[in-house]
Amino acid sequence: MKKSDLLTTFLLIIFFQINLFPQKKYFSEAQNINSTNSLVSKKAGIAFRTDDNQTLADYQKMDSIFTYYNSTYNQNYHFSIALNFGRTEFENPSYINMLKTLQNHNHEIMDHTPDHRTNYFPTSYPASTYKDSANNYLPGIDHVADLPNGKRKVCLKFKPISLVGQTRIDTCSVSGNKVTGNFSSFNIDTDIYVYLVGLGLNNLYYIYSFNANKTEATITNVWLEDVNLPAQSNINFYKFSRENKLTNEAIQELAKESLRLAAQYQIERPYTWVQPGGRWPIISTAELSTALIPLGYTAGSSFGDTPKSLKVFNEYDPNNNLQFGLQWEDFNEDKTDASGWSLANIKNKIADGIAKHKVIIGHNHFYEHDTLDFNTKPEYFAKVDGILSWCNTNNIDVKTYNEWANILYEQTPNPYENIFPPLNVDLDENIDILNPKGVADGYVPRYKSSGNSSDHGIRSQDNSAPSEGHFYYSVAAYSRIFLIQNLAGVEKGENEFEIWTKGSVNDKIRIYFRFAGTEIEYWIPADTPIWTKYSLANSVNGNTILNIPDNVSTIEIELKPYYYNFSGDSIKVSGMALYKKKPIISANLKVNLEGAFSGGTMETSTSFQNVVPTVQPFNIAPWTYAGTETFTTLPANAIDWVLVELRSGSAANTMVKRKAGLVKNDGTIINADDGLPISFEIAEGNYYVVIYHRNHLPIMSATPVTFQ
Repeated sequence: MKKSDLLTTFLLIIFFQINLFPQKKYFSEAQNINSTNSLVSKKAGIAFRTDDNQTLADYQKMDSIFTYYNSTYNQNYHFSIALNFGRTEFENPSYINMLKTLQNHNHEIMDHTPDHRTNYFPTSYPASTYKDSANNYLPGIDHVADLPNGKRKVCLKFKPISLVGQTRIDTCSVSGNKVTGNFSSFNIDTDIYVYLVGLGLNNLYYIYSFNANKTEATITNVWLEDVNLPAQSNINFYKFSRENKLTNEAIQELAKESLRLAAQYQIERPYTWVQPGGRWPIISTAELSTALIPLGYTAGSSFGDTPKSLKVFNEYDPNNNLQFGLQWEDFNEDKTDASGWSLANIKNKIADGIAKHKVIIGHNHFYEHDTLDFNTKPEYFAKVDGILSWCNTNNIDVKTYNEWANILYEQTPNPYENIFPPLNVDLDENIDILNPKGVADGYVPRYKSSGNSSDHGIRSQDNSAPSEGHFYYSVAAYSRIFLIQNLAGVEKGENEFEIWTKGSVNDKIRIYFRFAGTEIEYWIPADTPIWTKYSLANSVNGNTILNIPDNVSTIEIELKPYYYNFSGDSIKVSGMALYKKKPIISANLKVNLEGAFSGGTMETSTSFQNVVPTVQPFNIAPWTYAGTETFTTLPANAIDWVLVELRSGSAANTMVKRKAGLVKNDGTIINADDGLPISFEIAEGNYYVVIYHRNHLPIMSATPVTFQ
């Protein structure tokens, strides 16, 4: 019987069984990815932040600009303001009502401490608020003092000072509130404390000021209360900075006061805590996390020597506290064009950052200083409007601090999303004489004319180039093709890199991945006159795997040409992709064809098996599958080829992956090359399974099947 005659008797598929089991996995166990549907995109954006208690009119103007874009263009733009809840502005009911309006519009109100300081705060609450039932001060409170205005001063508890490991600066003389000595090594802004060792001393003091040549310091105690020290000489002194000073309970009491005030004003409590500027204790990300998470805070901003967040996807965060290190001033919309912050420069900063999966945060106090550095109010609001207009045009998200903290540090990003900056995106339109087609966002601009060894390649267009918009980079000299620095969003573990190249005989490109002091070089062919796709598996220098360590947050990628016989010809690259290498998942699929089904198996014959093609036959209509599956010797008991298709939905246009395999007489579908159960390199998730045979109608699973 001819093969075709036999197959026509197989009228329909009567049995369809699916079992799945993992063959290999390349994903991090820590991520525990169960479904791609629960993952977020690595799409970054921007945030606007304004600090300190500003005027009603300024907040209302800011709100009106955002409301215009939200109502006119159906955007979801929000800004964040950091407020001092204990200051006099809150005595005005109109001020509180305005804050309620902002919250109703989903703008964020953040905790900037009650009085823009961290060593103490004034309060109108009775002293008993800060005592326990035994009339002892709460653990975070050192003491409470009455103020002349009828309020009280709540002084927060400082940690005990240890001199172990500290270096003595010098000796000094002390009298009253004056300390005489050599303070030349002190920075007035950061070295704000001096520790004095002597009779009746042995304590930490706040340096209120220095004289002109730093030979005399005026001091107070750490809560800015007067001191009157007995006159002494030859006193050892030590220098201390602002870091690591408050107890955990003191930090909590500082935050509790803001929460207490928010409840009193009947506004929504803050969930983000922002370190105030000034010569006060700095609270680190670790301290904030430990103290504030139990109080319901979920984000924050600290500065100084404390580790700060990079504000990028997949950031290395071993202590799970970088959501409290979201520092600002990536761009300064409050500064003038002349100071370097024109709208064009701000667009450039934002475009470059979000192309590399970094959240970019602005900076503002609504300043109107007598200086050329800061915008007037009309100039400032015009610049904000210009930024939002550009974001609206280019689909850039504008979110609050807390929204970004949740996305970056609480959500799981899609590990299989291509993080390579696309060649067709140039949001800031960075065009000049050296870059006539612009610079793709995230790429270092070309800065020297062709032929110089420090030059870059040039971005161009060609209708045959495989990237969206048909852009490519090319170089016709011994120089780099392109350079990307501080690319974030990279996945830990094994990654896959893809690239399309075009060049002359035996030409290659050298690809350098750099991270954490490591450089790995790959050599990829660029030797065909037509665009050809390659992956790291095609590297010809022995390096074929890219493993990213857990402690890496950003990487650098540089491409250089290698000419076999340079004669002015160019090497071109396009269609780059970088993503988590997908796990190889084996599926125990079974199909039985009724015409050949007998006694639990399907019939086989030598004459039939002899005509099974060695190359998958689905490369013609209606399947037009371009796979390269082949076999040399037909595996035992194999009957024919089938095409297996995985879909994210039931519709044909949701196809995710296809692969040709062989069906055996027991119905098992196997890989053509190794005879093992058919396997797919695919993201974990739920897929409909469709099986095609050349002489039968296709069949699809009734429900999605979980691949993991």
